[in-house]
Amino acid sequence: MLSECQGMERLVNDLFILSKMQNPDFQIEKEPVSLTQMFEDIKRSVDALGKEKHIRWSLKMPEKDFCLILGDYGRLRQMFLVILDNAIKFSEENGKIEISVEKKEERFHVCIRDYGVGIKKEELPYIFEKFYTSKMRQNTKGTGLGLMIARSIALKHDSDIVVESKEGEGSAFFFSFEECTSTEEFE
Repeated sequence: MLSECQGMERLVNDLFILSKMQNPDFQIEKEPVSLTQMFEDIKRSVDALGKEKHIRWSLKMPEKDFCLILGDYGRLRQMFLVILDNAIKFSEENGKIEISVEKKEERFHVCIRDYGVGIKKEELPYIFEKFYTSKMRQNTKGTGLGLMIARSIALKHDSDIVVESKEGEGSAFFFSFEECTSTEEFE
């Protein structure tokens, strides 16, 4: 009964977040956010999630760059955690997850790649739809809202999520954010 209640609570919370994100009048509070700092913070959080499956991580960031973007730290963290939680869930024991950030033409390009089971070609067009869950055993506790919430957060940050996946080889999720070049107005 406790497990069912927790599942219902997760669903209600996800629906609440999704309704806020999809409201055109809802504006997120943007401030300078360091992707470098965020991924260091996220890596500590997901270490615990991936510990049971002995997931190995790599984090590749530009050296001596804070990778500043304008955004809502909490929402961006939530978005990346949705993707990383799925990467862990669909990775095999002793799997590997790579996070990379590259700077190209005043934009930061983020890639989160896993080498897990991948997404079937026929499922790819539907993964961002409300209540869509794959039929795989790893997804039995999913609400079908995580990726839709993640995409809504990305869109509120003038980005999107692009996915490349091959069944049996893993998935890669790509994001792109404009660099924040001035922090004066936020001091």
